[in-house]
Amino acid sequence: MEFENNTQQNNGEMMRLKDFKLMEELKIVLSMPSRLTELGEVTKKTFVKYVIFLSLLISVIIYLIPSIATVAGFGGFRSLFMEKMPAFKYENGVLTAERKFDMVLSGYHLYIDTSQTDVNPASLPSNGVYLAFGSKNASFIIVEKNAVNDFSNILYKMSNSEMFVNGMDNATFAEASTAFYFSSILFTLLYAVLMALKYVLLSMIYTGILWIAYKLSIKNIYEFEACHISFYAQTIGILLVSINKALGYFLPGMLASIAGIFITFRLISYTLRVYRDKNNSDSEEQGIFPGDNRWK
Repeated sequence: MEFENNTQQNNGEMMRLKDFKLMEELKIVLSMPSRLTELGEVTKKTFVKYVIFLSLLISVIIYLIPSIATVAGFGGFRSLFMEKMPAFKYENGVLTAERKFDMVLSGYHLYIDTSQTDVNPASLPSNGVYLAFGSKNASFIIVEKNAVNDFSNILYKMSNSEMFVNGMDNATFAEASTAFYFSSILFTLLYAVLMALKYVLLSMIYTGILWIAYKLSIKNIYEFEACHISFYAQTIGILLVSINKALGYFLPGMLASIAGIFITFRLISYTLRVYRDKNNSDSEEQGIFPGDNRWK
């Protein structure tokens, strides 16, 4: 662990900020929760680097790896468009395809059924989020069917003319295969940005909920330190949810999310308890009154 030669003034008090190596941060958050309070004191640069790293890791696990695996299973984008997908063509405002098609990519469905002008959510084969193409319109649809509830909803609808140019067919997309590979990288980065915003916001929410506990356990703690601890404490839960999603929801998504939240709260409470117990122990060793060594 290295220390930067900088300090921060807050409420008239001086504190030295710490600079950890990335692998040491991971070691602490994954196996040494009693040291999470040390990560609360990291520099802004160190914290931002960790947020970027974790967000990119999540994006690669959830989006990029499954996408590459799926497309590779089809033999690449060119093979996907020319051999696996049904022959389709957009002409005179109408999309036609020789058969239905349903492909799952990173947990999302690409669905084609041009026998319908707009794909009816009730006709979709399974639960999930769909980009569904009918002959005239495309829709983003969410479907959730179970023994208790049968829920489906069209999130957004647009005309096929917004996505296709007259005369487009399989060969048109096959020729643009390189662009689709670059698009995968771009979507990975965009997804990482969204994940960074999501989990930084969640760290603020955790901090707000547990602020009294933070202050009772660490009296001189600053708000940014508590947010840092809350973010680092999410790591195990984040990885659990991400890996579960990449595996096609080995566990129900809601159950994995609840487990992740539970783990985060437990890590924060454990960290604060260890810190509080350590401070109480140090106070007893120093004696009841300043300069009193009776308890040493």
